[in-house]
Amino acid sequence: MMGAWGTAISSNDEYADVYEEIMDEFNKGIPIETVINEIIKKYQNEFEDDEDSLNNLYFAAAFAAWECGMQEVKHYNKVKEIIESGSDIKCWRELGASNQDIKKREKALLSFLTKLSTPKEKPKKPKPIKFKPALFEKGDVLAILLDDGSYSGAVVLENLKDTGEYGENFIVKAFMNNNEKPTILEILNSNVYDYAWYMGFHYKKYIKRIEQIGNIKIEFEYDSSGPGTTHSGWVSFVSSNNENSYQIEENKDIKNVNSFLSMTPSELAKRQKESLKRILRYP
Repeated sequence: MMGAWGTAISSNDEYADVYEEIMDEFNKGIPIETVINEIIKKYQNEFEDDEDSLNNLYFAAAFAAWECGMQEVKHYNKVKEIIESGSDIKCWRELGASNQDIKKREKALLSFLTKLSTPKEKPKKPKPIKFKPALFEKGDVLAILLDDGSYSGAVVLENLKDTGEYGENFIVKAFMNNNEKPTILEILNSNVYDYAWYMGFHYKKYIKRIEQIGNIKIEFEYDSSGPGTTHSGWVSFVSSNNENSYQIEENKDIKNVNSFLSMTPSELAKRQKESLKRILRYP
């Protein structure tokens, strides 16, 4: 039940994460038997002391095996054992599920087991991975409508297109809380709030609040690998700028965004490594 948002077998964070990881590897052309065995091996130790998460690991593995036409019965038998022993329901009771939810869960478990007992007529085949590009071009200057209704800005320093399934943008965000949409000059003259890499997924909810207002020349090329490299998500990108934020303290020695743009990639890498060391030392 930990991480669950419903009584369905798939309505669980661990299940969803494991299933997605299995299918991602399967779609790369790796045999489903190999993928599932490796994923189970990977997470068994991590979930060793968490019976609920272990159950969801086996549920996701068994469903992926069924969907992809895997003939081995050991994954079905494991799910059968979990359900018939009452292990899953015990976890739900211990985590405070209501009697109504327990009944729904019991029904979902039996339906799940019935589905797995019959081979899928048309098993899934690997789907070639389709590259999803980064959202913005190198040099794009962005106006951002923040959560609190104020505006900030940002500059895109890089657009990587050779990073696997998703493209990546390296973006420096300005420390601004404007009442109106900022200009390019205002963004460049503002203090640095933070900087990170952003990938081309989980953005649809936020993209309407980010507007490209111009494009400027960027002198350097940047790489998303290396110690201290920071990745972030779009939910953080549009979050309100906080005056007490850790990032502001970290970047207060940088005069403004324009000064940040003149720093070499090696200088930034050094800053990131030093920042990582401070974080690791933080009590």
